[in-house]
Amino acid sequence: MRRRFSRALLAWTTSLLIVVLGVVVADRSLPDARLAVTTYRQFSDLEFLELQEDMRLLVQQENASGPLEFKMASSTTYFEIHQNGEPVILVDNSAGRLLMIVFGQ
Repeated sequence: MRRRFSRALLAWTTSLLIVVLGVVVADRSLPDARLAVTTYRQFSDLEFLELQEDMRLLVQQENASGPLEFKMASSTTYFEIHQNGEPVILVDNSAGRLLMIVFGQ
């Protein structure tokens, strides 16, 4: 009986040690988040058009490293800004809230 208890204790101790080490290693090796998601109240059409222009100008000023590609699926609900084929900003104003996703921050 004593031998069975020590094997069970050893197994549980080993399992706990593996879990703790896994958490420590995973915490140290995770890359930094490079995606920011923010929601706001839904914008009016005029506010959304102004936001599009402001975002386009901001990205042009801050990222002079390559040509910008400004895609609009609908001028009143959605737009994306890409640079060098990579997404920079995605903004959606169609679900009752304004959703803004900024990549690479």
